[in-house]
Amino acid sequence: MRYKLRGYQAKAKQQILEDIADGFTRFKNSDGARVTAVQLTAPTGSGKTVIASAVIEEALFGSENFPGRSDWTFLWVSDDPSLNEQTSRKFLMASDRLTHGSLEIVTSKFDQEALDAGKVYFLNVQKLSSSGNLSKEPGDTRQYSFWTTLTNTIKNRPDKFVIMIDEAHVGMKTDRSRDTIVSRIIGGARTGRLPAPVIVGITATPRRFEKAMDSIGRRVIPTNVAVEEVQLSGLLKDGLVLSSPEHSGATFNESAMLRHAVATTRRYEEMWQEYSHGENEPQVLPALVIQLANSPSAEDLSAIVTTVLESWTGLKPVNIAHTFADHNALTAGAHTIAYSNPEDIQDDLDIRVVLCKQAITTGWDCPRAEVLVSYRKVDDQDAITQVVGRMIRTPLARRIERNELLNYVHCFLPRFNKTGVRQIADRLKLGDDSFRQEWVHPEGSDKTTTEEVTPLFPSTEQILSESVVAKRATTVNTGLQEERLRLQVAANQTLPLLDTAGDVSQAVDFSLNDHKEEPVVLTDAATDDSADPTTGMTVIAAEAVTLVRNPTIGEDVFDLVATLPSYVIPGFQYRSQVDRLRSLATIITGGGSAAILQGASRIANERLLAVLRETRWQLDASGKFAAEENKLAHFLIDNEVTTLFEGSAPIQIDAQEEVDIDSKGIEYLFAQAGRRIGRTMADSYLSERISEDQDPYTAMMSVAVVAHQSGAKERLERVANDTILEWFKEYQTDINKSAAGLRAQLDEVRSEATEPEPTVISLPLNKPFPVAEVVWPRHLLSSRTGDYPVKLNEWEIHVVDTELQDGNCLGWYRNPSNGSGALSIPYVMNGRHRGVTPDFVFFHQSDAGIVPSILDPHAQSLSDSVPKLRGMAKYAHEHGHMFQRIESIIKVGGVFLSLNLKDAVVQSAIAKHGDSRPESLYISLGGKY
Repeated sequence: MRYKLRGYQAKAKQQILEDIADGFTRFKNSDGARVTAVQLTAPTGSGKTVIASAVIEEALFGSENFPGRSDWTFLWVSDDPSLNEQTSRKFLMASDRLTHGSLEIVTSKFDQEALDAGKVYFLNVQKLSSSGNLSKEPGDTRQYSFWTTLTNTIKNRPDKFVIMIDEAHVGMKTDRSRDTIVSRIIGGARTGRLPAPVIVGITATPRRFEKAMDSIGRRVIPTNVAVEEVQLSGLLKDGLVLSSPEHSGATFNESAMLRHAVATTRRYEEMWQEYSHGENEPQVLPALVIQLANSPSAEDLSAIVTTVLESWTGLKPVNIAHTFADHNALTAGAHTIAYSNPEDIQDDLDIRVVLCKQAITTGWDCPRAEVLVSYRKVDDQDAITQVVGRMIRTPLARRIERNELLNYVHCFLPRFNKTGVRQIADRLKLGDDSFRQEWVHPEGSDKTTTEEVTPLFPSTEQILSESVVAKRATTVNTGLQEERLRLQVAANQTLPLLDTAGDVSQAVDFSLNDHKEEPVVLTDAATDDSADPTTGMTVIAAEAVTLVRNPTIGEDVFDLVATLPSYVIPGFQYRSQVDRLRSLATIITGGGSAAILQGASRIANERLLAVLRETRWQLDASGKFAAEENKLAHFLIDNEVTTLFEGSAPIQIDAQEEVDIDSKGIEYLFAQAGRRIGRTMADSYLSERISEDQDPYTAMMSVAVVAHQSGAKERLERVANDTILEWFKEYQTDINKSAAGLRAQLDEVRSEATEPEPTVISLPLNKPFPVAEVVWPRHLLSSRTGDYPVKLNEWEIHVVDTELQDGNCLGWYRNPSNGSGALSIPYVMNGRHRGVTPDFVFFHQSDAGIVPSILDPHAQSLSDSVPKLRGMAKYAHEHGHMFQRIESIIKVGGVFLSLNLKDAVVQSAIAKHGDSRPESLYISLGGKY
C-alpha cells in the first residue's frame, strides 16, 4: 500500500480477509447451504475505501499474514454511477500493486462468459435495469447477458469470487414486491438466482444492513470501526459551528449572511496562513461550499455569484466551480461558472467556492472545505447533513493544537430555525450516516376504516311498487319527446331546397301540438334488447332534457327560495382581505354608468392608506420610528457549537453575531412588506413616501417599518374585511339583479374569505339534466309537464314519498352538491371550513304562510357525519326562525329516525358529542320519521 494504514484500518483489513476465507470454507463444508455476509461498518471519514483497497490488494498479492489468492475475483457494486471511476482511481492511488490492467469498469458493451480471475470489476447497478444492454439476452449484439456471466462465475468458482457492495444499505427493501437489482446480484432467497457464497457489505448503518441480510437468511459477520478510533486518529474534525438567524422574521437578510460567510472563509484563510507560516506546513486554502435547492432560479444563481464576487476581494469567476448533474458550464447573470468533478476539487487550488446541490453527498473528499452555506430548507435535513458529513475531514489528517477553531467546520443555515439546527447536530453526533434513507421500513399498521353504511338505490320496479307519488318516466313526462321534436324542426329548417334527384324537397310539418306519440318507456339501449322500435322512438336513459320552473308551482314559492340563507365556503387557500377588497372594488366599479359603486377602487385604496398613515403617525409621535428602523437594519445570527465525539471540549465563540443588512436586504424587506400588506398596497404607500423621504431606499425602509409593526397587517385586513361586508350588505339588491356572469365573479370573491360569507340561492334555469327512469311531481324544476326525472336512493325515496303525501306540501327542491343553486351550510373539520349541502328543501302551506323545511337523510357512518351535524345545528340556531323544520334523518335497525336540529337541547348535545358516530344522538333525542 502507498498509504500507511492507521491502526484501526489495518485491524479491519485483517479481520475482513479472515472472514472472507472463513466464509468460503463454511460454504464448501456445507455443500453450498451456508452463505455469508461480511460486514464492514465504519463512520464517515474513516477511510472505508482505503480499507477495501487494502483488503483486495492483500487478497490478490498476499502478505506475511495472508497467503496470496491470485485466482480470486472481486466485483465492486455501486449504486451511484459517478462512483465507479472515482473508486477505481482511489484504489490506484492507495495501492502500489493494483494496476490499470487489474481494474475494469463494466460498461454496457461488456460481454464475456465469466469474470476473469485476479481482477477487480466495478459495476453500477443502474446498468442492470431491465432495459439496459447488460440485461439483454444473447442475440445479434451480444453472446452473454451479465446475469449469465454472474451465474457462470459463481457456478465455476464459488470459493474464489467476492462481491463487495458499497453503501450496502442502499437499494434493497425487504417489503418490495419484486427483488431489487442488488438483491438479485446477491442471489438466493426468493430471487431464484444462484447465491453468491460470500459478499462484503460496506456501510455506515449496520442495523439496516443486518436486517436486510437476516430477511434473506444470510449470516452476518461484522467488522466494526469505532468512531472514537477514527477521532483519535485525527482524520475527523472535532465538531461544527452551526449558524442560523436568531429567528426567521422580518429582520433576516440572506445576501448579508452570505457576505458574512465569505468573511468567515477569509478568516479561516488568515488562520491557516498564520498556522502554516508558524509551523512550516503547506498552506491550506479553505473553500466555501454553497449548497442550493434542486432547481435554483436564474435570478437566485446570479444574485449569489454576484454577492460572492463583490464581497471577496480578488476572487474571479474562474475561482468558482459547480458540481451540478448536467456537467455543463453554468450561466449566472453576467458570469460563467465551470463544472468540476467533485473528486478534483481538493487538489485544484484555484477553486475557492463550490456551488453544489446533492452531487457531493456521496464519495466526495475535500478536507479544505471549511465553510458551508446551505440554502436548503428544514425538510431537506438529509441533503444538508450528508454534505456536512463529507466536510468534517481534517485538511492535514490530524488535529491542530495551536488554533482550536481550525478543528471545526462552520455551517450557515439561513433557512433553518433553532430546532432544525439542533436536529442536524444530533444526527452528526451519532458518528455515522444515520441520516441516510432507511431501506428497511417499519411495517405500517393497516388503517381500519369504518364500513360505510350508505342507502341503496332500489330498482325502478321496486320504487313504483312502494311509492305513492312516483311514476314511470316516459318521453312525454320527461320532456324528451319535446326536445327531440324541436331538434327535428331545427334540422328541417336547414334542409336543402333540392334533394339529390333534383326535385323540390317537401317541407315537413313538425307541429308540437299536433304530433301524436304513444308514451315510450325509458329503456337503456345498451342493456335492453326488447325495446320495440315500432311503438315509437327508442329512448336512451343517458340523454339529457332541459328543466324549467315547474308550471304547477306558484311564484310565491320561488320568491321564498331567493331569501333562504346560504353560504359561500372559503377555499383551502384564500387571498388576503386586502386583495379581495381590491378585486371586489374592480368588479363593482365596472359597467360605466351602470356600475354598482362608482369609484369603489379609489374609496378602497384611501381607506387602506389611512391605516398605514395612522401607524406611521403613531411611531413618529412616540419617537419609536428610529428604533424600529434600526431593528430592521441589523439582524442577529445564533452560533451553536456542537462536538462530534464524547470528551471533546467545545470551542468558545460568540453565541450571537450582529450583521448589517445591505441594499439587497432593504429590497428584501420591502418585498416582504409587500407580502404582508399586499404588493399593490406597498407600492401605493411607497409612492406616497418617496415624495417625503426623497431617497427610494429610505422610502422602502419606511414602508417596511410600518408594514412590520405588530397589528398593522391585522388592521388592514380588518378594514378590508369590514368594507367587503359593508358593500355586500349595502348593495345586495343591486348584486342580486346583476347579470349571472357578474354574480359568479362576486361569489368567487366571497369564496376567498377567511370565514364563510352569506349568499343567496340562484335557481338554475334551462339547465340540461340527465333523464332517469322515474319521475316525481312538484319539484321546483321540472319538464313542461311538471315532472322531475331523478334517481333517488332508498332513504331519499322515503323522505320524498312521505313529504309529498302531505296535502300542505306545495313543492320541493333537491339541493345540488355545488354551484350557485346550492343551499350550502358551513361546518369545520380538521381545522378547515367545509360545506354541507343538505339533500332537500320542502315548502309547505301553513297558517303563517309558505314555510320552508330542510330535511337531510345522511349516512351516519361517514367520517364527516358529526362535524356536519354540528354545522347544521349551528345553522339552525342562527336561522331556524325562517324554517318550519330542520331535520337530519338516518336509518337505525330498519327504522328511520329524525333529529330536530331546531331544538336547543339537541343543539347542545351535538356540540358536546364526543363520539365519531352519531347514532346515539338519534336514538336518545330523535323521533320516528
